Amino acid sequence: MMVNIFWYSERGKLKIDEQKFLKLLSERGFRKYYVGGEYLLVKVENNIVREIKPVHIKDFITKYIESLGNETNRQISPEMILGKIINQQGTLFSKGNLEFLQNLEDRFKRDTQDEAFFYFQNCYVKVKKDRITINNYVELDGLIWDRQIISRNFHMSEGSSVFKTFINNICRGEKSRIKSLESGIGFLLHSYKNPASARAIIFTDERIGDGASGGNGKSLVGDAISRLRISARPDGQNFTFDRFMFQTVKPGTAVIEFNDAKENFSFQKLFSVITDSMVVEKKYETAYILPFEHSPKILISTNHAIKGVDVSTLRRQFIVEFSDHYNEHHVPADDFGHIFFNDWSAEEWNEFDNYMIGCAQHYLKNGLVNYNRKNWDRKVLVESTSEEFVSVMEEVELNQWYSKKYLYKKFIDDYPEHKHLHQKAFTQWIKTYAKIKVYKYDEKKSGAERSFRLTKMKEKIGRMDEGNQTFR
Repeated sequence: MMVNIFWYSERGKLKIDEQKFLKLLSERGFRKYYVGGEYLLVKVENNIVREIKPVHIKDFITKYIESLGNETNRQISPEMILGKIINQQGTLFSKGNLEFLQNLEDRFKRDTQDEAFFYFQNCYVKVKKDRITINNYVELDGLIWDRQIISRNFHMSEGSSVFKTFINNICRGEKSRIKSLESGIGFLLHSYKNPASARAIIFTDERIGDGASGGNGKSLVGDAISRLRISARPDGQNFTFDRFMFQTVKPGTAVIEFNDAKENFSFQKLFSVITDSMVVEKKYETAYILPFEHSPKILISTNHAIKGVDVSTLRRQFIVEFSDHYNEHHVPADDFGHIFFNDWSAEEWNEFDNYMIGCAQHYLKNGLVNYNRKNWDRKVLVESTSEEFVSVMEEVELNQWYSKKYLYKKFIDDYPEHKHLHQKAFTQWIKTYAKIKVYKYDEKKSGAERSFRLTKMKEKIGRMDEGNQTFR
């Protein structure tokens, strides 16, 4: 082993050459990596980057000195060197001193608009819309984070994954909905971010009301995504929008999943995160900024409708409904005989990885694929207004003029529990109904009488979910 000597004796006293000390660290792969205006301490080995703390450098130096044995000299023993380092640790391992480490150039291998990469123990996989290739790490022309490496081996397989059957069951075997969900999974697995198609993926219950009680597989699909991509999974029920809300996010994190988001979850507070850079601040540490192209994508699983019917809200959402095939009385283990991920064989894991990588390829080929959703519009309407109001409006015929005063009075008479609703609020509900149903709202005045009419729009403006459109 080549000995890097950073100590010397001067007038009988042992001293440390700090420049040579830093040179040793740099030669062994220790670097600082800038993220925004701040930096992280890292160690690079064989193109794999690991985030570290000063204590890890202390561990390295301790092992290095202990490994020297008799290779120092008779006058200066390893014990003496280590003792000197301990005495000077306040200087040698200080923030100011370690800031003189070499910078790590940003040569990270990242997904591109047309490619996705997955890193396994035995190989890395390149996915394009027309082919999937297995590659040796000697061919890797960039850096990756150690946490990106999936702790499994991979090989191409034509076997059918039980997870594919699970997805089929979630979607009740409906091909259009299966393709939509698979495209949403693929979108999250493809870490490239395009400002023109930035949106959150939302998994929600198909059923409305008390029947929408969860347990239908949303969290399990989120868990599946985290098996291939680094995911931060805050508790959506107890999540707080504060300065430390993204403290679990690290460089390389690909997805933030808000699991089981509560009814009043503030989607609007995620606008900038979906379409712009992200501020990451941990307690007692300096905040740094992840630029948009390197920040995570957003997944929200919820039993509730997302509040907001404005264009800014709608264009940031891609919604997939989950059926109640699985519920509190019927779980995946009932169909498959075991708990997903806990007791799979190596081949079952490989079939799962092949299926998920196939979802990424499906997205690269087709973009986000929409389907005719079952109940989302009605769920949003009910949670934005009321079940009774929606029932009344469903009786309103298109292209017909209606007196707002008459309809309001009829609504209050038929449903006295809403007697505290003012007519102005009732009118706003009508406009909300029109917006969600993508109807044109017209209003006219004749004397004291005000009337409204709903008509179909020739083009459904502002909606991201119509027909078979895809969005890239």
